[in-house]
Amino acid sequence: MNDSGNKAEVKVQILGEEYIIKGDKSSEYINNIASFLDDHLHKVKEYNSAISRFRIMILGAMNLTDKLHSVQSDYEELKEDYNQLKEEYKNLRDEYNILSEIVEKED
Repeated sequence: MNDSGNKAEVKVQILGEEYIIKGDKSSEYINNIASFLDDHLHKVKEYNSAISRFRIMILGAMNLTDKLHSVQSDYEELKEDYNQLKEEYKNLRDEYNILSEIVEKED
């Protein structure tokens, strides 16, 4: 949320058109997101210069959605790996404690 608690209202340029974006994030954050989107759409336009602005935006949205899904999938895999490692750690710690008790009893 921005510092004043009010919605930020920011003018941004995307594919050469000006938009007014209102949001709970800071002006800087909104500008960064808009700049990222604009850069991405310009790259899409470079590879598909003969298509309409609407199609460029749809292709850009599809590309970014694909990246988002890939990141979410990677995150879920990492979370599963983390949980598995955490369980292995717990088991090893328990085994260590048992072995430590055995060694102490033998001494």
